[in-house]
Amino acid sequence: MSQVPSESVSEPASGHAGAVAAPAHTSSNTAAARFAPRTRTAFDLFVAAYAVVLILSNIGATKGIEIGPIVTDGGFFLFPIAYVLGDVVSEVWGFRAARRAIITSFAAALFASICFWIIIALPSASFYEGQEAFVQVLGPVPLIVAGSLLGFLVGQLLNAWVLVKVKEKTREKHLWARLISSTLVGQFVDTLIFCAVAAPIIGIQTFGQFLNYVIVGYVWKCLVEVLVIPVTYAVVARLKKTEPYWDGERPEVTA
Repeated sequence: MSQVPSESVSEPASGHAGAVAAPAHTSSNTAAARFAPRTRTAFDLFVAAYAVVLILSNIGATKGIEIGPIVTDGGFFLFPIAYVLGDVVSEVWGFRAARRAIITSFAAALFASICFWIIIALPSASFYEGQEAFVQVLGPVPLIVAGSLLGFLVGQLLNAWVLVKVKEKTREKHLWARLISSTLVGQFVDTLIFCAVAAPIIGIQTFGQFLNYVIVGYVWKCLVEVLVIPVTYAVVARLKKTEPYWDGERPEVTA
């Protein structure tokens, strides 16, 4: 007895238990193209933003910046955004999703760094006059990524872990406490590791300059986190209303 191909039998219609539609007699030449379903979630958008921010931060960090007594790098206004994104991902999707976003973003930054290495190594055209400037800007990026490999990976994972652990105790209350406590821990480790690697690359030579670099970077990143808490609250509240939750209940963000 021949068997009916699985593709030719449709699922029972909703509300009609046991009802089976007639087999669709279609040949392989006329069958509709099939594609994998895409889940309706904003997670992939946050991962993309994560990766873009990290790559741009690594490039901007090759330029040392001095504003009065403040010593920092060109990525100072970008990198705090990565922690805001990390807080949102950890709060809404949990630690496993945050870990996936962190590793994916770092892999993208590492790939960009390898591409810069290859581009620099390729022979320049006879009419191209920007090789030296190109090397000066993008040449240090692989070394910056080495610091980012440790700083970003360890700091972000700590940030996500602390936020999730605090959430297990506070549930949906006191989001501000989760945001601030996780940032204080994650940013400290991240900043210390990254600055130790990046400082000599951007021209910092004395211990005083290094200390300034670490303190200013740490305070600035934590301050940004505090200042954008109202924005983080709004984004988290919006996502918790639109993202699918397995228990069918929509958690509400409370102070």
